[in-house]
Amino acid sequence: MPTAIPHLLTWARDILIKAGVPSPQADAEWTLAHVLECARSELLMRAHQLLTPAQSATFRTLIYRRAGRIPLQHLLGNTEFYGLPFHTSPDALIPRPETETLVEVVLKQLNTCTNPRILDIGTGSGIIAITLGKSLTGSHVIATDISRKALCLARQNAHLNRVSDRISFLQTDLLTPFAKPESFHAILSNPPYIPSNAIDALQPEVRNCDPRLALDGGRDGLDFYRKIIPTSVPLLARGGLLGLEIGHDQARAVTQLLSRQIGLTHIITHTDLSGYPRAVLARATANC
Repeated sequence: MPTAIPHLLTWARDILIKAGVPSPQADAEWTLAHVLECARSELLMRAHQLLTPAQSATFRTLIYRRAGRIPLQHLLGNTEFYGLPFHTSPDALIPRPETETLVEVVLKQLNTCTNPRILDIGTGSGIIAITLGKSLTGSHVIATDISRKALCLARQNAHLNRVSDRISFLQTDLLTPFAKPESFHAILSNPPYIPSNAIDALQPEVRNCDPRLALDGGRDGLDFYRKIIPTSVPLLARGGLLGLEIGHDQARAVTQLLSRQIGLTHIITHTDLSGYPRAVLARATANC
């Protein structure tokens, strides 16, 4: 097989197209850049470079695994979220750009709070906790997850982004350890919200490689919202913020749950870059 970059990319793209991979050209380029330990943007300038036999073999192996619908992020072992690097593993959801919607609107709401205290429920790989901890000076974040392995990954990512001193990690089921009122400026969550009977219809990368525990939101996808919303209110400071990521078709149902909850007001839905409802925010009462 030719080992020049253009030939390898054409071969890889064709393999991925036949496998039904959604973004074959981009995935081929990211994989080759990973093998060459260079930026994706440098590939064009290296068009005449020949790969070594070892590099070529590694590239082919990765492409065949991607054709088997192993997520690109798992093959590379890392990804980017909100401009920050994150390790990935099958122990937690792969960071998705849609979650940046929740992070961005929360950052705008908390930028006037002094030393904000934040609770991230179901932290997974830690993207919400770490991004907020990195962005908000003086913040302290408590990040919880029921999965020990997910918390291990989140701790690694906190260390990678140099915010370990701002985040406390706690293995627990939702809000169980917070039995008495706290004073969080914000409680945030990207909970499991896929209806149980819809999981098998998801892309193979999701249904086969993301933890089902992090996907399954029960019969209608709303189980965790029903648990999180009422138990969060006593834990919020006056004016505290409750922020939830939602599925693209769940805005009405989740806003109804929030509007029925005594102690919450100013319920606002925010859309992602594709125009879909993606985050819902509510406040306890006054501003922080």
